[in-house]
Amino acid sequence: MPDRGETLAVVESIQSRAVREGGGPRSLALYALAGRVFERLWRLEAHDHDAEEAANLYRVASRELGAEGACDSALAAARLAGDLSGDPAVAYAELYRTERRLGSSKSGTAEPLAPCRRRVDDALSLLVAFRPNDAALTAIDEGVVELTGPGPGSAGDGRGARALASESVSGQPRILRVESWPGRESTRVVIVIDRPAAFRVGDEPSSSGASPSISIDLDGTDVGGAPGDLPLDGLVTHVRTNAISSGARVRLDLDGHAWRRVFEMREPFRVVVDVARRPPGGRGGGRRTVSRVVLDPGHGGTDRGARGPGGLEEKDVALDIVQRVAPTLVAQGIEVALTREDDRFVSLEERTARANAFGADLFVSVHCNASEGRARRGVETYVLDTSRDEIEARVAARENATNQVARGDLASILGEIRLADGARRSRRLAELLLRTSTTSLEARYGDAIDGGVHAAGFYVLVGARMPAVLFETGYISNAIDEQRFATAEYRQLFADAIANALRAYREGR
Repeated sequence: MPDRGETLAVVESIQSRAVREGGGPRSLALYALAGRVFERLWRLEAHDHDAEEAANLYRVASRELGAEGACDSALAAARLAGDLSGDPAVAYAELYRTERRLGSSKSGTAEPLAPCRRRVDDALSLLVAFRPNDAALTAIDEGVVELTGPGPGSAGDGRGARALASESVSGQPRILRVESWPGRESTRVVIVIDRPAAFRVGDEPSSSGASPSISIDLDGTDVGGAPGDLPLDGLVTHVRTNAISSGARVRLDLDGHAWRRVFEMREPFRVVVDVARRPPGGRGGGRRTVSRVVLDPGHGGTDRGARGPGGLEEKDVALDIVQRVAPTLVAQGIEVALTREDDRFVSLEERTARANAFGADLFVSVHCNASEGRARRGVETYVLDTSRDEIEARVAARENATNQVARGDLASILGEIRLADGARRSRRLAELLLRTSTTSLEARYGDAIDGGVHAAGFYVLVGARMPAVLFETGYISNAIDEQRFATAEYRQLFADAIANALRAYREGR
């Protein structure tokens, strides 16, 4: 089998061809083929995000259940969902959803969907001992839509029956608000929902004078406080929300062809839609153009971050360091934007969205680390990845302000978003930040500790369209470091280190 990079390139071309087919049997067959490739990758390499992608593609390929091969795809999605979760109840829920879509026959065994209905019923009978509770099945009933014709090139990114079977159902999900950060080259739209909801994503290419669009169907969800029509200026021209038979639909109208990625975040639950004219990541071997930089002081407002034994708070230290860096970079001819300029709360998804909208060349998120062991010290830098290292997992959980369940969901997102060139450039920037700061610390205090460059799952870095690094300047939980962080001299040292690292990066060092 070809290496992973080559395989992913092939499957991407299959999916692109499916979109160009504009719907119909050929398009659905291509989605099924892409699903089989991802399933094969999962069987060989055991990356769960491959199985998730395969199941989503199978669901798309089964949207017209009367089409040739669609029933095979529906059964494959159910089998794979059960295998991935290790829970036959999840497979049952997926099959039940398909059964509800098929409906009850009124035209006898000659009716076109009858063969598929018999196959699904047979599969359900084999799993009857694992039937989910009534609440989960009721949620599926409320979220079912009779899919008599998918939009051309529709594609699924939601967790479907797996979410419905595994979540505790206590009422109908409701959209609280829709947030947006528009731009000419990229736009982020965030749908905030009061509880987890299954969702499906569809793409509508331009046709008959209509602009292309992206739709997010939220099963069993009330439109709630979402605006019916939110006009935007940029790549996304309108965000329209309306009720449909299955729940709620949020549609993004575009001013041209675009790349998109849709994923979920938790606590609170939201669906994030990133849209851009080009896929993220640069082209290897290019010059390091650095004309715009976004500096992100971690935490803020009600999110205090870590606190030292003497009461010094991370949010204050991070903001002061960033405010000291900005004038130095401006003096070097670099445009600088801060994700916050005072003590206010800024959501994790908004931070990267601002960087994308600003057209930043680099994104640096500044933090102070913390540890249960007060003796721990050292400077560390982080780039986006799905590392399983326990220490890195704890750092990621603290900075994400999420539990381990939410972090597990993040792993499947990151496996699809990472791009080789962006990761290489991010790591180089992380190395330079580590080198300039530890060199300065050693010269001034003689006790610098190089904590290394790590890779972990940080929501604040997800979706960044430029090299992005999370910089842990030291352990505020350590009494010595806290005393130093309380001084202007120590904060200026890190501000100078950041400026020096960016200059070295810009010069290609």
